[in-house]
Amino acid sequence: MSYDVVISYDNVQSVLSQSGTAVVGNLVYGVAAFSVMVLILAIGYAVAWVLGKALKEFAKQIKVEPFMEKHGVHDSLLGFNITGIAVLLVELWVMIVFLGIAAQITNVGLLLDLSTKAIDYMPMLIEGVILLVAGLIVADYITDRMKTMKKIPFVNGIAMVIEVFIIYVAAVMALPLMLPTVKPDLLESSFNIVLTAVCFSLGLGFAIAMGLGLKDAVADVAKKHKDKIGRLF
Repeated sequence: MSYDVVISYDNVQSVLSQSGTAVVGNLVYGVAAFSVMVLILAIGYAVAWVLGKALKEFAKQIKVEPFMEKHGVHDSLLGFNITGIAVLLVELWVMIVFLGIAAQITNVGLLLDLSTKAIDYMPMLIEGVILLVAGLIVADYITDRMKTMKKIPFVNGIAMVIEVFIIYVAAVMALPLMLPTVKPDLLESSFNIVLTAVCFSLGLGFAIAMGLGLKDAVADVAKKHKDKIGRLF
């Protein structure tokens, strides 16, 4: 048995018309959604810029950076400054919020899901950055003060160990917040290796110094009591 499929001109015209209407409709919707998204993100950028500018001015008024420099910790953030970090976090959060608004208005599922996760992540990121920044500042401040105590033997080495330890503690606390998928096990193992190497180096240096010091002391004693030692042997 065979079936004859008859495609009439009217059917073809109807299908093409419906397809064309759908394509044009999707195109118009896409252009409109893109335009709305660009507009909202532009507004978000303007708001972020204004807030960043206000935060910089506030930090300038309360003299945050001069305060850091006065206490010798302005160089503790690896070339960054605390005002710049705060401004960056505020601007980033504002842009993410406006991205979420744009995604809701345009009903773009992927962007909506992405912005929701980013908004949930931002408080953890900020908390992690605060912990890490605080650790770097405290470590730098303590070690700078210790290095001025020249009467303490091996003060530079001890200060270095303390600085590494403080930064390590801050990093272990901050990294799970900043990078939730990263486990601190590798960091802990690396720190144990570094700490062992540093302790071994300090111990070896101390032993050598003690040995050299005792050698000189024994030589002085032997020189003073040369006759008594000669009578013993």
